[in-house]
Amino acid sequence: MNNSSSPKTNTDAWLTTLIWCALMGSALLWRPLLPIDETRYITVAWEMWASGDFWVPTLNGEVYSHKPPFMFWFMDLGWSIFGVSELWARMVAPIFGLGALYLTVKLARELWPDADVSAGWAAAMMMVTGVYWTVFSTMTMFDMLVTFATVLALLGYVKAWKGFVIGQGFWMGVLIAGLGIGIGGLAKGPAILVHTLPVALAAPLWGPHFAGGRGEGLWRKWYLGVFSSVMVGLALTLAWAIPAALIGGPEYRDAIFIKQSADRMVKSFAHRRPFYWFVMVMPALLLPWTLWPRLWKTLGFKGKGFKSSLKDGGARFLLICVGASFVVFSAISGKQPHYLLPVFPALALYVAHVLTQKGGEVSGRGHKVPVLFMGGLVLIILVGLLAKDLIDPMLKKPLPEWAGLAQPLWMLPALLIVGILAFRRTASVLSEVRLIAVTVTSVIVSLYMTAAPALDAAYNLEPAALQVKAYQDAGRPVAYVGKYHGEFQFLGRLTEPLIAMQTPEEGLEWAKKHPGGVIIRTLRKKDIPESPKPIRTQPYRGKVLVMWNAADF
Repeated sequence: MNNSSSPKTNTDAWLTTLIWCALMGSALLWRPLLPIDETRYITVAWEMWASGDFWVPTLNGEVYSHKPPFMFWFMDLGWSIFGVSELWARMVAPIFGLGALYLTVKLARELWPDADVSAGWAAAMMMVTGVYWTVFSTMTMFDMLVTFATVLALLGYVKAWKGFVIGQGFWMGVLIAGLGIGIGGLAKGPAILVHTLPVALAAPLWGPHFAGGRGEGLWRKWYLGVFSSVMVGLALTLAWAIPAALIGGPEYRDAIFIKQSADRMVKSFAHRRPFYWFVMVMPALLLPWTLWPRLWKTLGFKGKGFKSSLKDGGARFLLICVGASFVVFSAISGKQPHYLLPVFPALALYVAHVLTQKGGEVSGRGHKVPVLFMGGLVLIILVGLLAKDLIDPMLKKPLPEWAGLAQPLWMLPALLIVGILAFRRTASVLSEVRLIAVTVTSVIVSLYMTAAPALDAAYNLEPAALQVKAYQDAGRPVAYVGKYHGEFQFLGRLTEPLIAMQTPEEGLEWAKKHPGGVIIRTLRKKDIPESPKPIRTQPYRGKVLVMWNAADF
């Protein structure tokens, strides 16, 4: 029986939401915007806002064709309601991450309507507290939007299959899938199809294994629906891309239609990683859950849990989702860990389903290994920071000076929580999931509190950006020597671009022509010349951000 409204379900819904709030709140309170990605993306949204041009994104006044505008639009939409603020801009991606968690629970209900929905909430808690999800769920990047879009499209295909079987609701499911594909396309481009299209095409492998079987529908109707969903998604993407190409001109048109597809594929093969690279990194990305003995025992070292799950259409659906994306991205030699983030909901839901079906009500302390692992990690960090002065001489490269600003005693509450939870007896698999999730959350919050002063010293560019704003307001032009990614534009609310130059020689020529200006560079501490004397320095990403009067430079 579906007990989606039971008290336990409500408790898990609240616990999942509170975990998300704790992780997001910690990042907002104790972590500054991280250059170069976060500052760059918010700068693009800021320049859209400042210029009033919401079709063609720009970065430091130059056309920015690397990403579609969906996330930037949401930032600007919030600013139109709440006013311009860093808070809203940083909440956009996490809100989509929260939406992905709830959609995962909804997907569980659609896959197994007659089962207990604890699998959905267990999957949500495993997702939000996995190492990689925990990092990216609070980052101002596009991957959470793509993940949300992926789960929405998968949900649409499951609804479409049910409509295909019973003859009612098929096209609504197709429309939902198309909406997910369209959001994914507007968020990050055609990669959304890798996460969604293979499982739709493979319906003969999973559909007949659902309750109700294949039904009376003809396969040509199903594939017409799949094609229609792709066309809906393409239409949503082109609704922006075509006007943007006309407004942006031939160069921008070529960038978004050619360079962001064919050229990116070429570049991916130029940054080679072996085909097995994802196999190597996935266990680390899924910590601490990969250290949970209950998971491996339930799945079965010899595939007992796995083989049994293949009789279920929902499990097959999820495995094809994960497997297809994994194979495709493994085959492409250019690999980044975040490419597979959108498959984490399907993977977590599959594992949670097997655990709740095969594990059920258990008594013991099966959660203690991952909990104690988190405790060991906390202990290593605590001892390392307290003994920094003793450890530094033993390292080939000493820790940065700003690392000494960390406050290690904030790790003690996490150690206390580990000690309390590690040896508690539980009555179910879901109880173990809750304890592990709470442990991870407490450790992450403690880490943020510990690292806050060091992160502020090493990454907070707002003071420098406000100084740049003051120079520009005083009529002094500002130039940046090196690769400039728009780090100062939003933080300083700049309305003028910086002059960006690649080499010191270019900077010298510019300084001669603009003696009243300011030159900015990022250097290693040992490379900063004694003369001329800088007018401002600050630590920045392990180096030093330096400003000079152009006349001195």
